Amino acid sequence: MPNIIAKTAPFIAAFALTACAASMPEQTKRFDPTDTAWANRTGPNAIVGTAKLEVDNGKLRTCASLPVRLAPDSSYTRERVERLYGDGDSAFVDAREAKEVRAQPGAHVTKAYENSLKAAACDASGRFAFKNLPDGTYYVMAPVVWRGKLGEVSEGGFFMQRVTVAGGETKRIAMAM
Repeated sequence: MPNIIAKTAPFIAAFALTACAASMPEQTKRFDPTDTAWANRTGPNAIVGTAKLEVDNGKLRTCASLPVRLAPDSSYTRERVERLYGDGDSAFVDAREAKEVRAQPGAHVTKAYENSLKAAACDASGRFAFKNLPDGTYYVMAPVVWRGKLGEVSEGGFFMQRVTVAGGETKRIAMAM
């Protein structure tokens, strides 16, 4: 599974981090790695979840073999998530819509921001887990995408959910449509 994440991470990150705006102006906040340094510590919390999408024919698709991303909260992350997903708490963006904005000038992600993200493999049942997290707020971003008839990733979409953990808790989330 780690090899799949390594191979697909840049590809999926490009979609997941460029989700849903008709035009993407430059972000006003700049990423500062010290704003997310708190998330590098080990903690007693966990976020476990599933990402599933029911398609028109009733078939269930999951995030199987794709990397689910975890972004620590910061002013940069909040602005980015709200601009890309149109909401700061929970959202879904269609893959076709994401594809349209992927090349927008404001969609660029710096290497420093990309390095602040954690990744977890999604299993065949659509389950993922982030463990040993310090207290804080995070944004879970899960792709449920697959190749369409033309061989491009154009089906499915991207989930995002804001999650806060503290005091040794395990938050369970279900991202589904």
